Amino acid sequence: MSIGNAARSWAPLAAAFLLAGCVADAPPAASGQVPPALAGTWSASSAKVNTAGVTAYLPDDPALLALRLHVAGDSLAMDGHTCKSPAVATEALPLRTLIEETYDASPDAMGVASPDVPHPTHFITCASGDIGPSYDRGSWITQLSPDLIAMNWFDGVLLFLKR
Repeated sequence: MSIGNAARSWAPLAAAFLLAGCVADAPPAASGQVPPALAGTWSASSAKVNTAGVTAYLPDDPALLALRLHVAGDSLAMDGHTCKSPAVATEALPLRTLIEETYDASPDAMGVASPDVPHPTHFITCASGDIGPSYDRGSWITQLSPDLIAMNWFDGVLLFLKR
């Protein structure tokens, strides 16, 4: 009888260990708000382009430098694209990782200096709309400093924006 009780109590304990292992490997949880550090209006100051293939833009194309990103707690908007009710997952990543995974190019090929320092990177998925092309984890914005961000944009473009 005591062996039967031990077997019945072992199953929930084993399940708890298995679930804990899965949670430890899960990506950061997404919040429903854009981080307050991103709030405000951002102006494109530089545009890098993956020129390895066919592209619609040149580096620092005037059409790209005219872009403005407007960020509020529950939305992001730029150039006719609006992300409503965003879910944001944040982790520290170097630009090198983001560029190589997003553009299938090296930072050198895109003219990006100092790509190896990790920065807070916000992966954004939208309940409706979009704020750039969506990759496996959503669009992304990385905070390079309090007044400078980088974000992926359409057509193989990496935008740098200043507050």
